[in-house]
Amino acid sequence: MEPQPLSIQSRLQQALALHHLGRLAEARAIYEAILREHPAHFDASYLRATAMLGQGDAHGALAAFDAALALNGAHPMVHANRAGCLMQLGRWAEAVAAFDRALQLQPGYAAAWLRRAMALQQMGDARAALESAGRALALQPDLPGAASLATQLRAQLGVEAGEPSAQPARADVRPSDEENRRAAAEYLGKLGELARAQQGAAAGASSWMQHMQAGRLLAGLQQFAQAADEFEQALAAGAPRHMLVRGSLLEAVRAGVLWKRLPALHAAVEEDLARGVSSVSPLTWQLESDDAASQLRCSKLHALANAPSAIATRPPLPPTAADGRIRVAYLSADFAQHPVMRQLAEVFELHDRSAFEIHAWAWGEHTGDGMNARCARAIEHFHDARQMTDAQVAAQMRAAGIDIAIDLMGYTEGARSGILALRPAPVAVNFLGYPGSSALDFIDYIVADATLIPPELECHYSERVLRLPGCYLPTDRQRPVGTPPAREAQGLPEGAFVFCAHSHPRKISPHVFAIWMRLLAQVAGSVLWLLQDSEEATARLREAAAAAGIAPERLVFAARTRYEDYLARYACADLFLDTSPYSALATMTDALWAGLPAITCTGQTYVARGASSILRAAGLPQLVQGDWRGYEDCALRLAHQPQELAALRAQLIATRCTSTLGDTPAYTRALEALWTYAVQRAREGLSPQNFDVQA
Repeated sequence: MEPQPLSIQSRLQQALALHHLGRLAEARAIYEAILREHPAHFDASYLRATAMLGQGDAHGALAAFDAALALNGAHPMVHANRAGCLMQLGRWAEAVAAFDRALQLQPGYAAAWLRRAMALQQMGDARAALESAGRALALQPDLPGAASLATQLRAQLGVEAGEPSAQPARADVRPSDEENRRAAAEYLGKLGELARAQQGAAAGASSWMQHMQAGRLLAGLQQFAQAADEFEQALAAGAPRHMLVRGSLLEAVRAGVLWKRLPALHAAVEEDLARGVSSVSPLTWQLESDDAASQLRCSKLHALANAPSAIATRPPLPPTAADGRIRVAYLSADFAQHPVMRQLAEVFELHDRSAFEIHAWAWGEHTGDGMNARCARAIEHFHDARQMTDAQVAAQMRAAGIDIAIDLMGYTEGARSGILALRPAPVAVNFLGYPGSSALDFIDYIVADATLIPPELECHYSERVLRLPGCYLPTDRQRPVGTPPAREAQGLPEGAFVFCAHSHPRKISPHVFAIWMRLLAQVAGSVLWLLQDSEEATARLREAAAAAGIAPERLVFAARTRYEDYLARYACADLFLDTSPYSALATMTDALWAGLPAITCTGQTYVARGASSILRAAGLPQLVQGDWRGYEDCALRLAHQPQELAALRAQLIATRCTSTLGDTPAYTRALEALWTYAVQRAREGLSPQNFDVQA
């Protein structure tokens, strides 16, 4: 079988990886090859221009930037990079005009304000340059070069420095050059592995292992249809069920919006589960099933087949600390810019140090995104476990006298359940990182609330339930919201009603998408604003829209961006639409924090009920619907009631830090009450029991 060619997206990613590694000629050759086949490909056109500028061809780059703007004249980064090109050519006034256009589209573009200041300085307008540099500093106090330029300009003008900005430095807004180079090298490595796997398959009879390996590599390259074909061939060639090939197939089908394959695949997984076969990971099954009993069965089978066995007897209780404090350990690989830490960071900072001694064992990559450093500052004892075995971590925890261990990962990528299987603490808790039951006999509790796990659903969780009085999910009140961009810069029409669903495409289910299409049909001129992931998903979503009688261009896709700009662009939307059966969860809290109202439909599982808990805690219970007819009717009514939507937005902004969802100090005290209860029961020799913290 001949290897299929790489998709345009994969070729573009290959070129971008070469670009990050400084191999500009090779990157440019790929950009130009794509443009020969697809002359209107904006990304290839824009990146080609940046490569030319990097090669020192300023005149050629200027023409290339103009060509990119002819394809998309509302892209702020193209205008800003074109301005940089004009600066290289000494055309300062034109550069300032180009920066002005970029800033009209994206007022919070700190780097553009700084470079505009440099151009104004070259023009001899020091006062305007200082004002522009000041705007850059107000937006990003740690922006390299901004403070020194402002100091230089103030000295030139004889102006005193004003009060320093109270805004915290944004060390967490974009990957470092080193991280980009590392990611680029990893991507090129995947391409090499894929080529070798395909060559091996072409050389002789393919085994299920070769098909499985090729499928996983293709999925990593976002070539989901090809990946799904490879997984199906692996199954046909006899891949053992416990290798989770069917689960990998389900992930590829959902991520690639290959919805026609879903019914048969869903039925096959249900048949496997009924036969006691673990063919899909619990996290993957949450994307597809809203059956709480089925999800618990999946977790139990997965734990039986893959999880380490707990040691037979619990170690003796650690002695009570001399200062009487309870010793808490948080365990995770994700102390970085990760959704879990973006929710938990302030909780770490607010823990009562007089009553709790806080530890963390972290084994993830130490990134330069700022969140790792923030967590390390907030946590009293931050242990680097990257080079430690599970047994070494467990021994260190016992030596520290840990009373309660909090697993923040469950079955998510990078988890190390082997640590808690060694029972390094009297109490173990499943908290936040994995949205469901672990089905592990060495995990005692799961943290929830009355909406997330009501009494009638407790039977679908292996753990005892610790309930918070408000919402299970905390809020970081320090989340930085950038300056809202212009709608034009996001590709959104002015004056249109914008339905927003910025969840990953794999969370979009066909029946929910059908509702969204009916909403577009009933709200004249409206658009649906989705998250850009793969070119396959984008194309198939547009095809599905056309099949529903909706013009494909009414689906607008948002590119990934740095966190604060992602939060800021929610100001361009009118209503957030939740997904099913896997709700938005942390993404919904982001939208609400930015002031965007949201609606959801309550399901039966943790992931299908979390958004209901979040909305109730935010003070918007009227936007929680009990069925899909109510969800559709609510969305349609709000789309025709701009005054009601405006009032909801104003309410969210006004109560951002005072609603139940935003009261992080109260949340932290309630969480500490749960930890205290669980530890006291263990110290008294009592078995774990459900417990509700009273409001």
